[in-house]
Amino acid sequence: METPADLAIVEALACMHALRGTAIEEQPPTLRAWFSEDERESAEALRSAIAAALPRAVAGIAFVADAAWGDAWREYFRPQRIGEIAIVPSWERAAFREPARAIVEIDPGQAFGTGLHPTTRGCLLHLQEMDLAGRTLTDVGTGSGILALAAAMLGAQHVYACDVDPVAVRAARENADRNGLTARVRVERTSADLTGVPAAHVVVANLTADIILGLAPALCRLKEPGGVLLLAGIVAERELEVVQALGALGLRSSTRRGDGEWVSLRFRAAAP
Repeated sequence: METPADLAIVEALACMHALRGTAIEEQPPTLRAWFSEDERESAEALRSAIAAALPRAVAGIAFVADAAWGDAWREYFRPQRIGEIAIVPSWERAAFREPARAIVEIDPGQAFGTGLHPTTRGCLLHLQEMDLAGRTLTDVGTGSGILALAAAMLGAQHVYACDVDPVAVRAARENADRNGLTARVRVERTSADLTGVPAAHVVVANLTADIILGLAPALCRLKEPGGVLLLAGIVAERELEVVQALGALGLRSSTRRGDGEWVSLRFRAAAP
């Protein structure tokens, strides 16, 4: 894919075709996904849909022999450091000995969010700069749960992670259990308008510019007075649009991070 928008389109098409995937690797401009044999027809349909929606994209399917299936995708995933956080796949955890402020064990799987994408990296760096000790945090669009888990490891006392996708909810719950955080990280499926999602001192939404703009009033309501709204998944060319929309709701951008074509922003209440 040539642009962040292309990647967002492919992700949306995958959801439309109900593709689960055994593993997903996001490393722009390349997106790799591994599927089981019973998803072959849907995978072929996805390839055709990508070709129709993105003529410049190159989409192909390769078949992996059964004997190599279980490990074929693992070669692409190694422990990675994002600031003082280490993201480690389960098959590397026992051997991982590097010092880190937090070690998140997470496998590439049925929901996006393994730390490889610039939007995830940006959020993880923002979280490390914030004082989360004893705070509440709500993660909207949690995906794999990576940001919620990292926040809990960085000191957040109560974390609420939510997603509209049941596959993401299941994956995030499994990852919370894998990391021993089920007592502090609650994962729930939410409605598209965020009804019933609790307010928190820190609200994180790593989505897309269009979704953020549509949810802006709801996201602002979720942020407690004096709190922080962390937004990501924003293509740089849409940054001003997002800043202006949040400004109209009484928030100002206090901290910005850029990574290639992606931007992540921290918002606080504007001075009276």
